[in-house]
Amino acid sequence: MKLKKQIASLAVIGMMSVVAATSAFAAGVGYVNFDTLISSHKDYPKVSAQMQEAIKKADAEFTKKAANMKTDQEKRDLARQLNQNIAELENKLVVPMEKDVVQAVDQVRKNKGLDAIVVQGSIIAGFENATDETQEVVNILKK
Repeated sequence: MKLKKQIASLAVIGMMSVVAATSAFAAGVGYVNFDTLISSHKDYPKVSAQMQEAIKKADAEFTKKAANMKTDQEKRDLARQLNQNIAELENKLVVPMEKDVVQAVDQVRKNKGLDAIVVQGSIIAGFENATDETQEVVNILKK
């Protein structure tokens, strides 16, 4: 009976050691609000204005040209082309900002020694141990 208690005690001590060692190696997880980071990017006001202007021009062009079109198919084709132009512009303007944000997030992750930084809301369990790193990334983006 005494031997069983000693083995059980050793097993508990062994499990506690494994848990302690594992937590020592796990640096943690941070999270960021990606929308906040994009809107904090130095180019966001300019890019936002350009996108709004492009959408406004596309709407005006559609209204003007669609009035003279005879079929719905012609109108759909025009709408598809205008939407494709908007998507290409968005790709040209927004993707570089997103890359800057991702680089800044990775810099914060490395600086803080975190295992990972995820988008806010993507942690299902264990979020109480995660840290919000949004402001740290915003500070880097402002430089």
